[in-house]
Parts: sequence; C-alpha cells; structure tokens
Amino acid sequence: MDRANKIVTNEDEKAMDKIYKIEGTQRRVIGIHSRRKFKNSYEYECSFVLGENVGQKGEKWIPMMTADNAWIPRSEILQSHQKMVADVDQKEALASGQFRPLVRKEIEQHCANFGLDAELVTHSRMRGLSGGQRVKVVLAACSWQRPHLIVLDEPTNYLDRDSLGALSKALKSFEGGVIIITHSAEFTENLTEEVWAVMDGKMTPSGHNWIQGQGAGPRLKEEGEKEEKFDAMGNKIEDGKKKVKLSSSELRKKKKDRMARRKKGEEVFSDED
Repeated sequence: MDRANKIVTNEDEKAMDKIYKIEGTQRRVIGIHSRRKFKNSYEYECSFVLGENVGQKGEKWIPMMTADNAWIPRSEILQSHQKMVADVDQKEALASGQFRPLVRKEIEQHCANFGLDAELVTHSRMRGLSGGQRVKVVLAACSWQRPHLIVLDEPTNYLDRDSLGALSKALKSFEGGVIIITHSAEFTENLTEEVWAVMDGKMTPSGHNWIQGQGAGPRLKEEGEKEEKFDAMGNKIEDGKKKVKLSSSELRKKKKDRMARRKKGEEVFSDED
C-alpha cells in the first residue's frame, strides 16, 4: 500500500469510531497486530479501549491491556478499519516472501539481474530506451512477483546474442513453468521439453513423455487403439459391442412380435433380443 493510501481521512476516523460488543463490554479498536486463518478467510488480533458510560455525559474510553486483545473476522473489521487491515496484510505478505516493497534499492537490484544499470532504471523513461532495453524491462517486470509460471511472447525480439544466451540460461535454471510463443526454433531447440507446432490451422504436439509414451506419464493412444482388459483370473476380456438400451415403444413392439411368434407355435424366450 502506497503512502497516499495510508493517510487517514475524516471519513476513516468516523468509521473507526465503531463500537464492538465483546464479552458484554463496549469497545473501540485502536490497533490491529496480527492475523490468522479463520474458515475460508482470516481474523485479526485487535487491541481496544473500553467504553464507560457510553452515550452519557461522563463517557470515558480507557485503554485495555494486551491480555484483553480479541480476534475479529475480516468481514467485520474491514467495515471500520480497512487501512489498518491492508497494512497488516502487507506485513504478512512481506514476511512470507509473496510481496516485494516498491523501493528504489529493491527495484535497482532486481533489474540489475537483467543487465539494466541502476542509473538507467531510476532516471530514464521507457520512450528513451532501445528495443532491447525495453524487452529487458518487460522481462524484469514479469518476474517481479516471483511467479510460478511465466508466459513469454516472442522474447527473442530485439535481444542481442549475449542477452539471448543469458535469457536461455535463466529459463533453464527457473524452477517454475515456462510457456514460450516464438518463431525461433533455434532459441527453443535446447530449452523446451515439449513443442506444440501450429501450421495451417493444425496443432502437432511432440517431444515429451506423454507424447512419446516413455516414462511415468500416460501415453496418448492412436485412434482405434483399445485398452486390453483382464478378469480376476488373468484371462483377457474380449471387448464386445455395447448393448444399446431400447426405448419403451421399441420394447412394446418386440413384446408384440414375441406374442405373435408364440401363437404360430415358435419357441420364444422373454429375454430374446
């Protein structure tokens, strides 16, 4: 949350005057200190001031001790202390590594991994960068939040040979998933484990275990290829045609045919098709 959003307005102060009834007492929240999982959401540990003679001439609000802290569900505390909740959420995200602060030092260090000088990152505008530098900025931006999956659309555009080598090396060491859309087979040749080639409106997959039928993954079957089945004794079960369920009108017609054949003296069984 940026500094502008941390400023408490008159409306915020009015909302923060909300009175909570906890353990038979009237309290106001003066601080939010931590959070924990609660059902499908969170609840927040709050400190309070205790109200005495609320609504009367001698109304007083007395600070309560830490031992009197209580947990309030997110849906309730958001109505009165939204900015405090956001601040706690941000601290939790920072502690877990899911969030990175937007400060100059952090940004410059991150962009340095992509060959961008600190001076260029801090003092240059995008319109003044070369094509290769812009691509590096985009790559830095897409990896800023440490994602599990990266999708790159024509990443080789405008990059020189050294930059392409560095990108290839980085993608190989990346522990998450990578999807690359490119026309450069040379770039992906030793980089990708699986290729989906699209030509003339047709997609042809190749290059991985689930295509080749090797390894632990399931193998794609050719059209018409049927899986062999065996009974408990190990005997092969011949796959016959699936019996088609007849409609009620068809069943009545068959019944009439059987009765007519019986009248003629033919031997007919009730379960005969």
